[in-house]
Amino acid sequence: MPVCFIREDAVGKSRRSVTVEEPKDVLTAREAAKYLRLALPTFYRYMWQGKVPSSKIGGRYRFKKSLLDRWLGKKAEGEDVSGRNKFVGRVSAIKRDAILAQVNLDVGEHKITAVITRDALEQLGLKVGDTAVALMKATEVMIIKER
Repeated sequence: MPVCFIREDAVGKSRRSVTVEEPKDVLTAREAAKYLRLALPTFYRYMWQGKVPSSKIGGRYRFKKSLLDRWLGKKAEGEDVSGRNKFVGRVSAIKRDAILAQVNLDVGEHKITAVITRDALEQLGLKVGDTAVALMKATEVMIIKER
């Protein structure tokens, strides 16, 4: 919701209005409760218990919409991946060649092996012991490093 300020010059003759846009990512407690679809008392209880991420600005609590989205479990834009079968595991071995790299991932009692380019391996910064996600898509396996 825009806020409009009216200014007068020293003589008081001319008026000029300046419209300032409020940040859309910062919500009041009432707006945040509505956004989360919680009753206001429940929202305040969650806030006081430290369950809802908040900041105090000018003596009042404010809530970043992006942090509330993360609290809800929503992914940020660009974070969503089309692969449907995701397996989180620990990198158990890496074999490097001139062009390709073989990455072994321990997922519980299962072992997954993926062959990726060496450039991809270096860009991901994968090391033995890192947590990574194997994305299964038809006959392909994609590896993502969890940060």
